[in-house]
Amino acid sequence: MIKLLKSEVRLHNGRPTIFINAEQYSPIIYALTDCPGGRLSFEEIPGRSVRGFADMGFKLFQLDIWLDDMWNEDGTFDISIARKQIKGIINKCPEAKIFLRYHTTPPKWWNNKNPDELVDFADKPVSPEKALPGFQRYLIQDLDTVPRHSFASKKWMDDSTRMLKLFLSQLSNSEEGAFLAGLQPATGVYGEHHYWAFMKHEPDTGLRMTEAFRNYIKNKYKTTDVLKKAWGNQEADLKTACVPGMNARLGNSDGIFRNPVSERNIIDYYDCQHNLVADSVVHFCKVIKENWPSPIITGAFYGYYISVFGRSAAGGHLSEQKVLSSPYIDCLCGPQGYDKNLRNLGASGSSRGMLESSMLHKKLWLDEMDQPAHTGSVMAGMPVYPKYESLQILRRNSIFPIANGAGLWYYDFGPHNYSGWWLDSAYEEEIQKIKRIIDFQMQTPYHNPAEVLLVFDTEVFKYTAINSKLDPITDAACINLSYPMALRSGAAIDTIYLSDIKRINPDQYKCIIFMNSFILDAEQKKFIKGTLCKNNRHIVWFYAPGYIDDENASIDNISDVTGLNIERISVNGVPGIKYGRISYDLHPVYERLYKTPSDYPKLDLFISKGSDGPALVCREESSHTIWFSPIPFTSYEVFSHIFAKAGVHLYCDSGDSIAAGSGLLSIHTEKGGPRAILLPNGKKIETKTNPAETILINYNTGEILLRG
Repeated sequence: MIKLLKSEVRLHNGRPTIFINAEQYSPIIYALTDCPGGRLSFEEIPGRSVRGFADMGFKLFQLDIWLDDMWNEDGTFDISIARKQIKGIINKCPEAKIFLRYHTTPPKWWNNKNPDELVDFADKPVSPEKALPGFQRYLIQDLDTVPRHSFASKKWMDDSTRMLKLFLSQLSNSEEGAFLAGLQPATGVYGEHHYWAFMKHEPDTGLRMTEAFRNYIKNKYKTTDVLKKAWGNQEADLKTACVPGMNARLGNSDGIFRNPVSERNIIDYYDCQHNLVADSVVHFCKVIKENWPSPIITGAFYGYYISVFGRSAAGGHLSEQKVLSSPYIDCLCGPQGYDKNLRNLGASGSSRGMLESSMLHKKLWLDEMDQPAHTGSVMAGMPVYPKYESLQILRRNSIFPIANGAGLWYYDFGPHNYSGWWLDSAYEEEIQKIKRIIDFQMQTPYHNPAEVLLVFDTEVFKYTAINSKLDPITDAACINLSYPMALRSGAAIDTIYLSDIKRINPDQYKCIIFMNSFILDAEQKKFIKGTLCKNNRHIVWFYAPGYIDDENASIDNISDVTGLNIERISVNGVPGIKYGRISYDLHPVYERLYKTPSDYPKLDLFISKGSDGPALVCREESSHTIWFSPIPFTSYEVFSHIFAKAGVHLYCDSGDSIAAGSGLLSIHTEKGGPRAILLPNGKKIETKTNPAETILINYNTGEILLRG
């Protein structure tokens, strides 16, 4: 009889932790890619990579499995490829525990047989897949408007569920099934639960989505009369409502914002779409939990927030509470941020998710560390650096999730998509050192030193323009420029969703920044005013806090939130602010979004009445301090200034990217030079850093763990 593993994620020493057969494992995994030539563990080149990581002490491995390789058009189902994949790892590492990324995307023949179950697009008709030379990745054209299943398709859900149950039944009765520790259902663009073609196109206007949208509004509004009032449209009808087309999606009528009444149909559509995606994640994880005959870890690509390319409404992950609150999901995961402010030298290498939100829900977050080594990459947009710099980036990227209570896997595309990035003695030595540090830290109580909390919203993307050119504030400035600058402030920082604000321990934080909280309901405002605005805490608001409430958009709402008398102005150039010796502006955003100044949009800003123009305003109350900035902070100096005013501990003031937590302090510098590092216990470390160096310090003892 096959003896299956008993795998789970549970709290251990204050952090979500992997346990397999009651033994604790550090959350550090090696993963092969899905690319032909690099995806099969039993082939020569990837097999060599697996052996290399096994020799480095790795016991946890991840592999991709596709329905295309198992489910045949004649209805037969053959899991031999999955068994061979697992066997390929076990032959190199008999003690291995395997995590499979199981793609629920149906094979191409299924699409051909079920045209009514497919996605359609508001901006462009579906076209056949291109005939590309050679054997391509199954997901190679996911960003094109090609045939793919709709997330609203019940037939897709039913058929893929039936195949998943068959897979679980057959594998659990095989010898290889005894090594399975976890299963990660995957679909959407690159298996990452982005809606198909979302980067440049607008889904989903297909038949199944139209049906799902009508069901959504019927469940929400019940009667056509209620719908007409909610949408401000006397022509609206529950039976004939359609998914909004491109003209509607492009037509936000209030600056960067949608009118919450007259454009409610668009807001409702995006809500419907994102709920369907989240529901599918929960559904497949539930099927796995209920049909694998032993406790098993489930997880999914979900929770991407940083670096979603200004396209969160079309294809981000905006129904986070459905996933975070599900008892069927143990971990969330995603590649580290791709933005140059996060990947380049001097940047932070940060996760894309809200890591403190995952911790608050007792979910393990796993970063996918896929940044190239010096040997290069065929993947577009992946920065490649010389060997020394690559090693320092490897260290930076590996420590960031660990310091924040999360974990990671090394996703090994290799220089030619065949794996092998880190099979070099210098990288192998570094990874072994990192693993030893992580193994040690997992045996000690987790400590979170963050005194700063950054709060990010998901609802706001349903109420704002569809891309960053039309809305340079909500994503491009507030997230992908401001957040990386905060990580250079010298402070330890937590990030959460606005939807989790009531879960925090407010006493931990001396400064809370609401990064893009432009949509606030009455209950949220009551909590912020009654619970957060006290104990000398500093509260920071950007751009248009609370501009939209439960029903209306109003400048009075901003005045209510900030306590300031607010008015609207229009700016035709690049908005900027001076505050004493500090200045910050949106030039970095505009330079990336627009070709010439003639392309710059007219942008509405909200300012304190009576001021000469955009200004950073500080309002001190007896119990707290309010800061209001008409644009988000885009330099680390202004973050550092306010954090210092709030009494936040700053580890350094040099503008280097830091991560701190679990006793670890990582400082990554671009240019190097003399540094004075102040630890929480008052100890000062004075040193000289090299260009591109990442220094790893035990912030409790001052011991330098890794450098150079």
